[in-house]
Amino acid sequence: MKLSIVIVNYNTRDPLRRCLESIRQQRGDLALEVLVVDNASKDGSAAMVRAEFPEFTLIAPAENTWFTGGNNLGAERATGDFVFILNPDTVITPGALPVLLGYLDAHPQVSAVTCRMEYPEGGVQNTCSRVPAYLDLLLGYTFLGMLLAPLRDRRRRRMWYEAWARDTTRPVEVIPGSCMLIRRDWLLGLFDPALKLYFPEDDLCRRILKAGGAIHFVAEALILHEEHASVKQAQRLASRIYFDDLITFTRKHYGRAAAGLLRALIIPTRAAMDWMQRRRGEKDRF
Repeated sequence: MKLSIVIVNYNTRDPLRRCLESIRQQRGDLALEVLVVDNASKDGSAAMVRAEFPEFTLIAPAENTWFTGGNNLGAERATGDFVFILNPDTVITPGALPVLLGYLDAHPQVSAVTCRMEYPEGGVQNTCSRVPAYLDLLLGYTFLGMLLAPLRDRRRRRMWYEAWARDTTRPVEVIPGSCMLIRRDWLLGLFDPALKLYFPEDDLCRRILKAGGAIHFVAEALILHEEHASVKQAQRLASRIYFDDLITFTRKHYGRAAAGLLRALIIPTRAAMDWMQRRRGEKDRF
């Protein structure tokens, strides 16, 4: 098997249908398998996959295993030489799959790739970044960023490759978990389940780079991405998980003391965000 596509879904039946239909249309003669992990959706997603896409594999755990757990379930079942982690709110455009696979075949030193992503209505998404340093986390999520705004903004421009229009192929450090094609040999255990939704790609890419791998952005392939289709259903809960994952990521890579300091300093940020989300009536549960 050449390619395994792993898609984790939670209550995004209609975007998932569009994603699977695009794979069906664009697969051509490519030897691939599609594994859909449905995290106990309540919108009929699993039934839709069974009825409309019987050629694809449905994995239906009895509970929400989140982004990391679901992708790990799919990757454990995958048999392809390459594993494509893909969000359900994406659409594969013509030529994208052969271009990405062809790039990895032509560049054996590259461990993982992503591609250009655009919103369905148009507009390039500024995906990819550098691995955040501890200083970036302090400046990005605490009042220190306001006190040291010039330093924060300078580092932010560097971390997000501000001068790059995402129109050229190049090495990068972190690629998005919504579109991540990885050689099986470089899965490195895939995602850390301690990170439910956020920073798993930063963690995995950091480990790939530390092990001597290379990660590239391939501009010649395009995928459309609606973005945040699942988390928009319960933004307050997603924000709470975001900050918890931020602390988990910090503790893992920068130590307990660094994580403890960051946890204390982000209290005002978390409180202000929760207050604003309450006022907007955003949900705290799926």
